[in-house]
Amino acid sequence: MEKSFSERVAEAKAEVAAVSPEAAKERRDSDPNTLFIDPRDAAGIRSSTGIIPGAFNYPLGKLSESLDADLPEELASRSRPIITACQAGPMGALAAHALKKRGFTNVCFMDGGTQGWLNAGYPTDK
Repeated sequence: MEKSFSERVAEAKAEVAAVSPEAAKERRDSDPNTLFIDPRDAAGIRSSTGIIPGAFNYPLGKLSESLDADLPEELASRSRPIITACQAGPMGALAAHALKKRGFTNVCFMDGGTQGWLNAGYPTDK
């Protein structure tokens, strides 16, 4: 039987570290190589919170299904620091989990997603 969305999110959250928006910003400020990935589709980003400045939009389906040869240049290094963030957190957790399963070693998700980022007083691009 296939796992429900909630079950998959719970599994992802159990296997991948979460960081607060404040810690995520601190990580990027201290290491400019840190990549934020937003796994929502572009329409979802535009119609809700916007995207964290400098974040890379790469939909969850592509993270889960792309062959390694098809991964974008931004994901060339399996050790690059990556923080995933969707609107509220669940898709970000799933995206971080998908990356971890693909061998990425320095990945976490932002608890509260982009909404948490906004609530912390940080800007987004619409």
